[in-house]
Amino acid sequence: MELTLESALSSEGALGHAAYLLLVMSMLMRRMFWLRVLVIASALVAISYAVLILTDPVSTFWETLLILVNIGQLTLSWWLDRRTQFEPHEDRLRRLHFPSLAPSKLRRLLHKGEWRHLPAGTSLTSVGAPVPALYFLESGVAQVVVDAIPVATCNGGEFIGEMTVLQAEPAYADVEMSKAGMVWQIDAAQLRAIAARSPETLNALEAAFFRTMRTRLAASNAQRRAEAVGA
Repeated sequence: MELTLESALSSEGALGHAAYLLLVMSMLMRRMFWLRVLVIASALVAISYAVLILTDPVSTFWETLLILVNIGQLTLSWWLDRRTQFEPHEDRLRRLHFPSLAPSKLRRLLHKGEWRHLPAGTSLTSVGAPVPALYFLESGVAQVVVDAIPVATCNGGEFIGEMTVLQAEPAYADVEMSKAGMVWQIDAAQLRAIAARSPETLNALEAAFFRTMRTRLAASNAQRRAEAVGA
């Protein structure tokens, strides 16, 4: 096919445009699985274009190799996910906050943190100071205090520090364990480094934090309505 405007806009050229359109769409995907699926689809269309229109063995070879590499990566991810197992307390965290994150990626995230039993009185965040870690309360209770006034309570299943940990901003309140419990925690700098390297993990974290804040806002509104009715 000659390189002309007419050939570019021809019905034969449409097949080549479709291949690149699928490739561009793959770059918009937030999950690696769908990115690879669209890359494979793009390569399949590109092979059809190279064989039927261009008669180009070089493009056919490299597009075929691209398909094989992405199929290999999808197979590896599937195998890693299948062999990944979680303890009951880890599975609770997964179900509550990371249902869409690949199990193998969640396992790597969990390995960067640690599970600890914290006694009552343990300080988690201090107002005005950088949040040292992200915490997930598996059990126990934490008290949120602003200007020496208790303003909220965090119970099992909730995050602590999610509002500022990714931005490295100071904490908005003092948070202290008021009842002993088990906590998963990950250093704030470590978490930011992981999020910077893995867009999929960052998306999952942001979605989890949004759900946490939405749940807290709904609980706060319900409490205010109850207080208004009681008054």
